[in-house]
Amino acid sequence: MSEDKQNIGRDFDMPEKKRKGSKKIAIVAVIVVVLVAVGAGMMVWHESPTFCSTMCHVEGTYVDNYMQEQNAPGTDKYGNQVENTNAMMAVLHRETAATAKSEILCVDCHIPNFVELAHDGMNYVTGNYPLPRNERSLSALMSWDNKAGESFCANENCHVYLLGDDGQISMTKLAESTSTRAFNYHEQHHAALSLECNDCHKGHRASTVVCTACHEHENIDLPEGWLTYDEAQKALADGYAGVNA
Repeated sequence: MSEDKQNIGRDFDMPEKKRKGSKKIAIVAVIVVVLVAVGAGMMVWHESPTFCSTMCHVEGTYVDNYMQEQNAPGTDKYGNQVENTNAMMAVLHRETAATAKSEILCVDCHIPNFVELAHDGMNYVTGNYPLPRNERSLSALMSWDNKAGESFCANENCHVYLLGDDGQISMTKLAESTSTRAFNYHEQHHAALSLECNDCHKGHRASTVVCTACHEHENIDLPEGWLTYDEAQKALADGYAGVNA
């Protein structure tokens, strides 16, 4: 075959090769677009409370608790009746005009930590977890979120007005915030007593004034829905008994 004929043959082959290359590029582009869209959708879904209950049925009780109507009768995570859902911080903080964010999502407080998520995921798959789940202390929650250097409750989004110059909650500012009450719960009545916020302020069950463990404060009105220490202990016992019955 002459060189001219070979060149003509190659000329006819070129469009077909270009078409094949264009198809491959188009397919790759479509795959990339789909992956980006799926990834973006997963990120949005991950921020939603339904992600927690869908990926782990154990979280369903907490999500249902969180989604209750505010300032109304409800139930805690154990199924106990609660006079006012605002006594549970998860419900009270879901929609709020008192913070930098109008809606506080699960991940705003429970920031994902890959190592601990993997650990909990393995326990979930193997069934190696207690029901009801144990309550974390505030120190443990801060450790989960890698927040050892700042407060869980006071940060750029929440209760920033309580922070002192060291970035931690100022006990003076805290006491001043409730100084108009007949009994100031935040006053340091016992210098040697060290309490964390969630010793009183409970996320998914009725909050309690732990002072009543030693003092009756019979003339002090508790916030609506809150419990005395003894009432809270009974609610815990009833809740555990109900879940494990």
